[in-house]
Amino acid sequence: MNMLILNENMKIYKRKRTWVMIAFVVLFVLLQIVNLKASGNTFSKDWRAQLEQENTHYKQEAAKTDALKIEIKQAEKNILLNQYYLDKGIAPTTNAWNFAVNQVSNLIVAVSLISIIIAGEIVAAEFVSGTIKLLLTRSVSRTKIYFSKYMTAILFGLFLLLVGILLSILLGGLLFGFGGLGDSYLYVKNNTVGEASMIQALLGGYLFNIPYMLLTITLAFMISAAFRSTTFSIVISLLISVAGFVIAIAMNGWSWTKYFVFSHTDFTPFVFGNPSIEGITFGFSIILVAIHLMVMHLISYPLFVNRDVT
Repeated sequence: MNMLILNENMKIYKRKRTWVMIAFVVLFVLLQIVNLKASGNTFSKDWRAQLEQENTHYKQEAAKTDALKIEIKQAEKNILLNQYYLDKGIAPTTNAWNFAVNQVSNLIVAVSLISIIIAGEIVAAEFVSGTIKLLLTRSVSRTKIYFSKYMTAILFGLFLLLVGILLSILLGGLLFGFGGLGDSYLYVKNNTVGEASMIQALLGGYLFNIPYMLLTITLAFMISAAFRSTTFSIVISLLISVAGFVIAIAMNGWSWTKYFVFSHTDFTPFVFGNPSIEGITFGFSIILVAIHLMVMHLISYPLFVNRDVT
């Protein structure tokens, strides 16, 4: 099956639009840096006054009657972090490492949505063009073809993610400096500020957010296997993925989201924070995501294996 995966990768990377997708990741990281500079979220020498001013703003935001639960939680978290800096006399800094850590959620979502394009066409396009017949004439089972295509889509997503991480570190370092790797990463858990190494935060942050990418790619792959239209597969997958992400944020903390899979695609709170829903365990989230992945394969696999190509 390794040769099948290699063959699928060769087909992907020889296309010009694949490199356009990679360019989009580069552009996305650049836009995040521009946004950081434009928003003034870097710290000056008078960082104490800056943090105190921020805390005043966060308290006002949390007190708004129309504030979402997630906005209130985020404001309270920022207040605790800022107060920790003030109490300890630690000047907050922006560098390559904490910039990369802070881009985790945004980068995962961007990479996942781009990867949907590949996952949404990797099966459907073969049936539309008729090239699937060439694959099936070989002495290779449909099962191996199915999983080689799925693994290729996953590997492409991981490749884009790696590109995004390295670019975040490189460009963040060129602009803010590469120092600070030995600094502690601060997080809030049970209303208490904790510390972790920057490497732990960087690796953990990205690894614990990968479930979102797995879910969206598998969804697009399932729809691609079920329908012959690549456009339909990509558009529907994008709509569901974006809607799921937005709903998970907007409804953060609501009890019914306990069973909403998009509310379980970020495992970071189990280590560097608190789950949005009280009583949720790490094991429950893993099982819920695994069940959804399994169900999607149970739908797409029979459709692919039994589809008539004549």
